[in-house]
Amino acid sequence: MKQPQSPKGGLSAKSARRVQEYLHEHFTEKVHVAELAAVAGISPNHFIVRFAKTFGMPPHRYLINLRLDMAEELLAAGEVSIAEIAYVTGFSDQSHLATTMKRYRGKTPTELRFSR
Repeated sequence: MKQPQSPKGGLSAKSARRVQEYLHEHFTEKVHVAELAAVAGISPNHFIVRFAKTFGMPPHRYLINLRLDMAEELLAAGEVSIAEIAYVTGFSDQSHLATTMKRYRGKTPTELRFSR
């Protein structure tokens, strides 16, 4: 993932770093915009726009990418079932992981696991 910068209208470098650390610690949980805005010290209304200017995507997409990155690492290791990977990476079930992975990464977990 990109390093947080302070683009015009974005989060300050300090706020961006705090939010990024928070997301990395809590990416498997349901994270609300209000929580992230509080971490950044700004209102929820301003947060989404500033986050997107800083990271180049909205917070939800950033969170999905963190989950998919971890899922891909676990798939590559090949030691855990796809259903378990879905659970530990914060997806509601194996189908949710597969649908999301196909949408954002172009392959299903099964395709990724066997393409390595």
